[in-house]
Amino acid sequence: MLPLTKVSHEHHDVLWRYVNELYDMAECLDSDCLDTPGLAEGLPRLREAYEGLTTQLIPHMDAVEAAVYPTLERLMAEEQTTVPMAEEHREIRRLVAALGAFIDDDGPEHRDRASVLALRRILLRLHTLLRTHLSEEALYIPILEDHLTEPQEAALARALDHLAAERL
Repeated sequence: MLPLTKVSHEHHDVLWRYVNELYDMAECLDSDCLDTPGLAEGLPRLREAYEGLTTQLIPHMDAVEAAVYPTLERLMAEEQTTVPMAEEHREIRRLVAALGAFIDDDGPEHRDRASVLALRRILLRLHTLLRTHLSEEALYIPILEDHLTEPQEAALARALDHLAAERL
């Protein structure tokens, strides 16, 4: 069984790849390399990022909400530290859904500059939110390690290790 720190780093390493891809795609839209004429060519890249977000990020958030947040709330009851994190999860889910809606809609509106701008905004907001959120989430691991017994930490690591199980 992997320690909590290692499980967290492994998950975040996978997720950071998608975070960086979101930014790259948004910057690409800014420089017209994926602008209206080339949008159809870029849709596979968008679909791949969306697939990663729905198969890696969303299950990670589900696991964190089920295992980590209740533990943090118990340890830091006075701080209500998970309330803003849970709100961010809701916004992340909304933005991922908006990305999915854009990808699924093959209408002609995808060929105008307004829709490309809307897509860029989704990508940048999602990138920024995930970048901040994952960085903050990593700060909770030492707090958990400081307050949990070894068996409690191992149980939490097992609960979070959904990504490793999916890769097998």
